[in-house]
Amino acid sequence: MKKYFTFTLFILAVIVCGYFLIGPPLPPKAAENSSANYTYKRIVSLSPSTTETLFALGLGEKVVGVTSFCNYPPEVKGKARVGGYFNPNYEAMAALEPDLVIILPEQENVKNFLDELGLKHLTVNNKTIPDILSAIKTIGKECDVEKRANELIATINSRIIKIQEKTINLPRPAVLISIGRTMGSGSLKDVYIAGKNTYYDELINYAGGRNAYENEKIAYPMLSAEGIIHIDPEIIIDMVADLNSKVLTESMVRQEWQSVSSVNALKNNRLFVFSSDYIVIPGPRFILLLEDIARAVHPEIKWDD
Repeated sequence: MKKYFTFTLFILAVIVCGYFLIGPPLPPKAAENSSANYTYKRIVSLSPSTTETLFALGLGEKVVGVTSFCNYPPEVKGKARVGGYFNPNYEAMAALEPDLVIILPEQENVKNFLDELGLKHLTVNNKTIPDILSAIKTIGKECDVEKRANELIATINSRIIKIQEKTINLPRPAVLISIGRTMGSGSLKDVYIAGKNTYYDELINYAGGRNAYENEKIAYPMLSAEGIIHIDPEIIIDMVADLNSKVLTESMVRQEWQSVSSVNALKNNRLFVFSSDYIVIPGPRFILLLEDIARAVHPEIKWDD
């Protein structure tokens, strides 16, 4: 069967490149060359997480350009495309005549281009949950929708608190999150997992679990089937964002995990396949992924209360 990499490996590349190019997560930066009380009319977003934030803050009508990977919300389909995440089309971007371009810290090459053209830019981060919330606040303040930003943050925080309150006194099972792997061979190969002190590690902890991978030296290690058997996770969450593609089925995904059928997660039927589009986008909808993980980690809780 033909092998292929899932879309999550692209996200892995983004995360790993950002981590090693710029070091550990940085706090969101303030707007460069900020103009007080300026109302932006033409915004270009160079990451899916930023695009989702802009729309969540009611700024969608002001967005004139997005990357090829920006697909949510549905309204974004009508926006001009300015290329990829690391390789945007600079001519297409400039032709849109933006009065604000929002970038991430690892897009330093884009920043240099914007500086040369005299285009204003704002840098925000999305490496951690606090970063995501800070990005919402920063964009809200810069774009004069601070009240709406604060309301969104308050709503997200209330949902986080609910999870923490419900799980605080419960056991914390060992969770392994697969964020991308080679698929199609019928067995597990090249499984990239979330290590310690990463975005997905945060989600595990917020959800009332603990990371099955305890080594802190590698952020996103690649494990073999033998390595997974060695750490013996109680819960496995396989992130497959492109599950609905023509060549993937959930049954096929699950079958490949049978090569580690001796681990607790498989023996106790606690293998979960997540395929929603938001699982690889560290933006405002991270709260949906957090709630999904919490339900998987603690099914004994009545989450609808």
